[in-house]
Amino acid sequence: MTGESEVACASTEGLVPGMRAPVGTLPAIVDQLPPGGPDFVGRTDELDTLYTWVTGPGAAIPAQLAPTDPEHPGTTRTVWLPRDRVVAITGPVGVGRTEFAVRLAHRLAPHFPDGRLYARLTGPRGELIPPGDVLESMLYALGTASIPSAHEERIRLFREHLDGKRFLILLEDVTGTPQLRPLLPESPTTLVMVTSVAPLTGLGRAAAVRSCALDMLDSRAAAELLGNLAGHTRVACDPRAADELATLCDYHPAALRMAGAWLRARPRYAMADVGRRLRAERLRLHEQAGDDLAVRACFSLIHRELVPSAARLLRLLALVPGREFGADAAAALADCGPDAATRSLIELRELHLLEQGSVPGRFRFHDLVRGYVQERLDAEERPGERRNARVRLLDRYVRLARSAERIIIGAGGPDPAADVRFDSADEARAWLRDERPELLAAARVAAAAGLDAATRRLVSVLTRLLDRRAHWSDVRELHELALTTARRAGSGRQEAVALLNLGNLHVARAELEEALSCYRAALEVSRGLGDPAGEGRAMVNLGNAYADLGDLQRAADWYDRSLLLRRTIGDAAGQARVLSHLGRLHARMGRFEQSVRDHRAALGVRRRIGNPADIGRVLADIAAVLGEAGRVPEALTVYRDAMEAFRAAGDERLEALALLQSAELALDSGDARDARSRRRQALALLVDAGAPEADEVRRFLGDE
Repeated sequence: MTGESEVACASTEGLVPGMRAPVGTLPAIVDQLPPGGPDFVGRTDELDTLYTWVTGPGAAIPAQLAPTDPEHPGTTRTVWLPRDRVVAITGPVGVGRTEFAVRLAHRLAPHFPDGRLYARLTGPRGELIPPGDVLESMLYALGTASIPSAHEERIRLFREHLDGKRFLILLEDVTGTPQLRPLLPESPTTLVMVTSVAPLTGLGRAAAVRSCALDMLDSRAAAELLGNLAGHTRVACDPRAADELATLCDYHPAALRMAGAWLRARPRYAMADVGRRLRAERLRLHEQAGDDLAVRACFSLIHRELVPSAARLLRLLALVPGREFGADAAAALADCGPDAATRSLIELRELHLLEQGSVPGRFRFHDLVRGYVQERLDAEERPGERRNARVRLLDRYVRLARSAERIIIGAGGPDPAADVRFDSADEARAWLRDERPELLAAARVAAAAGLDAATRRLVSVLTRLLDRRAHWSDVRELHELALTTARRAGSGRQEAVALLNLGNLHVARAELEEALSCYRAALEVSRGLGDPAGEGRAMVNLGNAYADLGDLQRAADWYDRSLLLRRTIGDAAGQARVLSHLGRLHARMGRFEQSVRDHRAALGVRRRIGNPADIGRVLADIAAVLGEAGRVPEALTVYRDAMEAFRAAGDERLEALALLQSAELALDSGDARDARSRRRQALALLVDAGAPEADEVRRFLGDE
């Protein structure tokens, strides 16, 4: 049952037998691989070796027939390989593990036609991402409509999805075997590729592991990378200076890219001049740098010569709570227009201070560079400016999310400003899909920073936008943030609402004991405040949960308490809702006469309020009970009244659903022709309304 902190139950929902809410259709092939970088150099021997191991004979084939046994001619035997095949690519930060893995994955992609999954197992600041969250994300990508909350169930479902299929899974930044083990599919037809700093150990004999340890580039690859960026002519004209520059960069790919990009932006500079400046920078930073001296020196050299607006934006981008960002976030942080922000982002990307994100128009930091930028932010931007920039970013997220809600869900409110307006629902959904990790991270950061008002606004809109089935843990975390914020602010009413929302979320997962705990806590908070409306909502939700548990008498007791309270405070709409709950409960108990009396009492209240859609819902409830009691002619008459109410409300979808339920009654009474006619009328209404149920009704009519 729907909880009272949300939209009240519409009794016409679910009138079509067997009908379910539609879930998004899965593309033919799930392909989450990041795009490959354009300036990949070297590593050809390593790529060829791993490619051969995966695609060649032996370990590459999931199950094979062994050659004929020479001692028993004409016989064969089946050879089963280990359950998992793992390619482990290791090496220090910045050595190019991800670029190498992505290049290999794209080369192998044709051998895994069923799909390619990708996940990163650490957050933007190195925090570990729990395997359960990674499983949730991948199950969602695989089209799972309802993702279980139990960790073991997620593992089981994930392995069922991949069993016997040829999938490639790329897992980036694995911190160790305990984090990896739950993500192994236990299917020899799937290949798992992982990147990590340290070698993986402890997988046992159940997995065939091929490791590849990457180190710095050799001199030939380093010269090629410099040439790709700064120009091969410059390298050829002064190979000695190029070799010295590569040495000063410690042959580190990240340092070489920054040095080469800096040279490309300054075509009049000689390579030897850059080498001298980099040597001086290394000497200046020698005391404070460690193994990353070359990368730090290149970053410091470039940052110091950036134009002030680009340097400031780069520093403020360290405030982005998630991994990726676009021009919207950059413009909000720098308090500038999106065009100016875009130009600066492109400049920073061309200097390799930023990397291309997962989709065009989005950017991210290299892990090493983010740390350096954070240091410059702390040193050069005042705390007040950092707080103001963070507030501007959060406000931008809220405005964009509300604009997406308006076009996706049809939420009311004023028209959004042009700078946050989406042209279509598809565009808004794409934005929400791409930005979801950043929006969640923003809510966490806002709560941690004590920005309670911004947290409440962002949590409120995100909990309405996100699909509870697909992103259950995200929605739960958002409600928990709302609860924490309310308690810190001393707002009892907001605390009670957050507890009710958490309870409703547990009900949706059939976690009824947890839901009861939340509802009881909400009731106590509302009593302490002297808030009878809040008490009434908590009582109804307790009744709903006990009804779902099958304890119908206790459910009725809670409904009765809530009804008495609603009458005491004169809450007419609340009385109608509780009476409808009692009517449905008494119908479950087989007390049809009492159920009809409850619903008719609710109908009287609804008529005094005067909302025709609500009147239609109660009439549909009455008709359903009459039909269940075997009073079919009366039920059909009441359904007709319900349809007239929905017609008066201008709601074609609810009118169609009532028609479909009346068709079931007509069929039960032996009038198949009338039933089919009602279904056809309902289909026409659903098509006009653009309702998702139209396709299912069309299929149903085609099967008759």
